[in-house]
Amino acid sequence: MFRSTSCIYLLLFIAAIFNWNTVIAQTKFSATATSSIPENQNFNLSFTLQNSKGKNLQLPSINDFTIVGGPSTSSSTTIMNGNVSQSETYTYVLRPKKQGSFKIGKASINAGGTILYSNEVTITVTPPSAQKQKQQNQNDPFNDPFFNDPFGSGQQQESQTSIDDLKKQIKDDVFVKVVLSKNSVYQGEMLTATYKLYFRQNLSGFNLSKSPSMEGFWNKEVELDPKRKQTIENINGKQFYVMDVLKYNLYPQRSGTLTISSAEVSTVAQVVTQSKGGFFGFGQQHNVPLSLKTNAVTVYVKSLPENEKPKDFAGAVGQFNFATSLSNKEAKTDDAVTYTIKISGEGNLNLIEAPKFELPNGFEMYDPKLKENIINSESGISGSKQYDFLIVPRLPGDFKISSQSFSYFDPAQGKYFTISSPEFPLKVTGEPSKNSNGNSTSINNQQDVSILGEDIRYINTSFPDFNKNENSFFGSMGFIALYSIPFFAFIGLITFKKRNEKLAADIVGSKRRKAMKLAKKRLSVAEKHLTHHDKKNFYDEVSKAMWGYISHKLNIDMAELSKENAEEKLLAKNVKAETILKLQQLISTCELSLYSPSSDDSEMKNNYTTALNLIADLEDEIK
Repeated sequence: MFRSTSCIYLLLFIAAIFNWNTVIAQTKFSATATSSIPENQNFNLSFTLQNSKGKNLQLPSINDFTIVGGPSTSSSTTIMNGNVSQSETYTYVLRPKKQGSFKIGKASINAGGTILYSNEVTITVTPPSAQKQKQQNQNDPFNDPFFNDPFGSGQQQESQTSIDDLKKQIKDDVFVKVVLSKNSVYQGEMLTATYKLYFRQNLSGFNLSKSPSMEGFWNKEVELDPKRKQTIENINGKQFYVMDVLKYNLYPQRSGTLTISSAEVSTVAQVVTQSKGGFFGFGQQHNVPLSLKTNAVTVYVKSLPENEKPKDFAGAVGQFNFATSLSNKEAKTDDAVTYTIKISGEGNLNLIEAPKFELPNGFEMYDPKLKENIINSESGISGSKQYDFLIVPRLPGDFKISSQSFSYFDPAQGKYFTISSPEFPLKVTGEPSKNSNGNSTSINNQQDVSILGEDIRYINTSFPDFNKNENSFFGSMGFIALYSIPFFAFIGLITFKKRNEKLAADIVGSKRRKAMKLAKKRLSVAEKHLTHHDKKNFYDEVSKAMWGYISHKLNIDMAELSKENAEEKLLAKNVKAETILKLQQLISTCELSLYSPSSDDSEMKNNYTTALNLIADLEDEIK
């Protein structure tokens, strides 16, 4: 019995190994593309992973082609003779830059912890085609949220129309524009800028390829619902589908006419044209890459009225509440008491700074501890800011913490309001502190307190004997060295000052030196969001870190920064094309994070590691 049971287990084990090896053998990662393409035509480059889930797709260097769309993803499941196979396909739309024969290297992907590599593909770019190009039917490579194919994965008929002609035909059917909630506001008053995509054609995804410049505004991007649906609008008798692609809350920081520059959105339109003799009479589908540019808009910003402006007004605009509190009514000398100021409401909370106030003589005060609870939503920024001031009484007696006031401007009513807090009595008992100097002072850190009790030393009243010559320090080498220290310190100070002045004059060099420091600071914030599984803020910080690094390192103003001029500048600095491509992929991943399924922690961690490695590579390669 034992022997037969052992044989059964052995057979099961062998079968399991065989099945496992069969599964492994069926896992495949491959690249496909057309072998020949005219210089003026786009084509699809697809990477397909079979029988496994993949993540962290890394593209090879694609210097000879321009990526005009993608990545778009699709998945399929096939059941044949009881065997189930699955595949994931990542598709990019490319356009040749010049004629010749070019090789696209191996891509890599993480499939269940194993790194797989695709095959290489060779593409021959022929002279531009003046005739209508014919293409072999292909499966739809896009996972399109707007398009429903009743026949599933079908085949396209041979193309009868050039891409350029199709762009002209649909130029009025797909466009992007920015819509402002208000065209005239007060300085500091919130308005929203919503970037809307209008379309009458089926679209295959979209992404922001160039961010708008918002000079003169403090802005905060609004997180849009990834599951939001398109709406319908009627424009000049035509029905358009509409989807919000981007939204900002804006707070103008100066008066006058401010301009929000144009932005660019990339998408792919799926256009169906009539086909002669097509299968069952159906038309032919074309994938048409589009680069859509928004309109530039202006906002008239009114100055805040000078009439009846309170003296303590510090720029708060919105609707606010103001409250203060004192932790204790009685305290002993040298015992800390907390005085709290809380500002809450809706408006430009992020721009409100800690209020200033004075204490009676005999108190020490520390810099406040800030507690923020701020929410950025489609209706605006709201929440609270709380400042906790640590105050330490040094003298006994009955004191009063005076009333404080807070003033703000309400744009809805067009006038100022002032809120006053009550005064608080404070009874201080005990002996006068040794740390007291009788005046109110401000202390910046805890170490200052530890030395206050030691600032007065015992005074020696005996008369020193200056006639002793034994072991006299005067005239010794130690005396000379000590006497020379101020002179050399003065020389060093002048040298240090001149060096700092030279560094300050070198603005470009200063920006470059700060680039890595600022990027690492932002990435440290991104790492905190990673530990809290906060996908949105994680990708937001990574994106800002990479764009900020490029802006400082290449001395390009953020308003003028784009993928195109960044690539041009990096190539001029002899940065490897592979490094540039990885940078573009990471930025695209950050931009598309709102519209893709939620990333798991491992993918976010991989992107975080990629960002760190990219900055290190760029530091080495940028000369």
